[in-house]
Amino acid sequence: MTRTPQNNIVVVEDNEVSDDTGNADEDLVDILNLNDNEILKLPSPYKVCKNLRSFKSKNVSRSLFSSGPTSSSTTTLSTPEVLLSNISNKDNPSQIQVSNHTQNTDEFNFIPPTWSKKKEFLMEPISDFIETTGPSDLIDKEQDHTPFSVFKLLFSDEIINLVVQQTNLYAQQRYMKTGKLYMKTTNQEIMTFLGINILMGIKRSPSYRDYWSSAPDLHDSYISQLMTVNRFGWLLSTIHLNDNNMMPKNEIGYDKLYKVRPYLTVLKYNFQKYYNPNKIIAVDESMIKFKGRSTLKQYMPKKPIKRGYKVWSLADKKGYLWNFEIYSGKVGDNVEKNLGGRVVKDLSFPLQNKNHHLYIDNFFTSLPLLSYLKTKGINACGTINLTRKYLPKLCPDKNMKLGDYDWQITDQDNISIVKWKDKRIVSLLSNFHDPQNVTQVQRKSKDGSATMVKCPKVLQDYNNNMNCVDKFDQNKKSYQIDRKKLCTEKISLKQFKRDISREFVSKTLVQKRRMTVEPSSPSPVSIKKGKPTVSPSIRMEQSAHQPTRSTRRRCTLCSTKDTKLEQIGNVQFVMFRYA
Repeated sequence: MTRTPQNNIVVVEDNEVSDDTGNADEDLVDILNLNDNEILKLPSPYKVCKNLRSFKSKNVSRSLFSSGPTSSSTTTLSTPEVLLSNISNKDNPSQIQVSNHTQNTDEFNFIPPTWSKKKEFLMEPISDFIETTGPSDLIDKEQDHTPFSVFKLLFSDEIINLVVQQTNLYAQQRYMKTGKLYMKTTNQEIMTFLGINILMGIKRSPSYRDYWSSAPDLHDSYISQLMTVNRFGWLLSTIHLNDNNMMPKNEIGYDKLYKVRPYLTVLKYNFQKYYNPNKIIAVDESMIKFKGRSTLKQYMPKKPIKRGYKVWSLADKKGYLWNFEIYSGKVGDNVEKNLGGRVVKDLSFPLQNKNHHLYIDNFFTSLPLLSYLKTKGINACGTINLTRKYLPKLCPDKNMKLGDYDWQITDQDNISIVKWKDKRIVSLLSNFHDPQNVTQVQRKSKDGSATMVKCPKVLQDYNNNMNCVDKFDQNKKSYQIDRKKLCTEKISLKQFKRDISREFVSKTLVQKRRMTVEPSSPSPVSIKKGKPTVSPSIRMEQSAHQPTRSTRRRCTLCSTKDTKLEQIGNVQFVMFRYA
């Protein structure tokens, strides 16, 4: 049964080259530049382009949330299947390209404000949040849903059809090159393949071939009866999500996520289609662990996952990932200015004029961004670095004690900045908080006594609501299924050396304790094959068994020879004589 989405997909065609100067009409920018860093280049639905380079200058943007056409040159696509059919149409080459460009510093049309500290000022009332939250109306709430039915809503039939079509296409292309025969896959086989991978993530083995092993202790009868091992291996090596022949190579601004772009497009569409986010939302970074070779891999030493793919995420208070964007790095030698502001603007664009409360950290927060979000009906708050532009001078750190705070507010749009002294300085910027509202928090002194100190209300709200993306990461970790990850946990080389040293120390301590507890200690000399030897643990325990400076390094205490000591100056010589 085909489901008709509530909102149509609108593809806007523009025959002129995109202007990156930022001087276009504001309404036109909102329509054509939904994501200033991702301009999707698609061909006209009415014109077949025979050459890929013939439509490089056609910048087309996709909106999943527009209620209808906004200009005379718009084409309404009813479902994502039409978009994917255009993507995979071989006669109409329509790979999605992402043109990353550097934004101008005045992209938000920002005018530097004047700051003041007026004890009496009029704070604009916060508009009520009247949007519905939770599952959307497209989900039948009276029906008893199972985990599989919810999974099918997000991982829809459009994605399965895409995987089947592109996998068979890649197998055909490989057959044309190598002549290797193949059998086409089907929707049911792909669903079985996904289910086997999920089950392998729960019942882990060092190799996927162990599930089909003839050894009775490794063999899995349930998995082996669903699919043969050769067919499972063929699907692992053949599965694809986009046409490799249409992938742009060595072109400026090409999409680095081309191979998964159609899949990400439909998945993001389903995430937003079947769920309405909470009033409280947050934008933060999320990491996908990966240590292989990839130009998309990022290194963040302060994160729990230090190496992997960086994902800009927008999640709500329940930890639901509503919007995301995989960071593909800079394009060429151009460094994108105001990256954090651009990311927040793109992720929050569908939620404008709904009075959401958005929380961000100091990587994203800036005065132009919060001023822009306030004009778009988004209440934003976040920590900020005091070295940013357009910020006032507040009370010096050396003049502030525990619980002291200073604040100022703009005269134009009532954006407030608050600086509070805890163990360290904490600074926040908000476009909807009253900086004079304070609360009490408990702090412990050096002597262990607890005292109550003043704390701005904006900081308390930030600490309570900023963990949206962290809650999503926590839920993802709880239900994470990785088929290739072994049960053994990896440790660092430093930890490995530390464990070895700890084992040596523990062994020595145990041996010493045994010797003190046991009444009869072993003899220091043990005869083996007629040669007198001393146990290393006994010899290194006391200084009496250490070698004495002589012509031969022998233990004077345990030697079987008769010894005679002679003192010549400061040197003690040992004279040996066999018995």
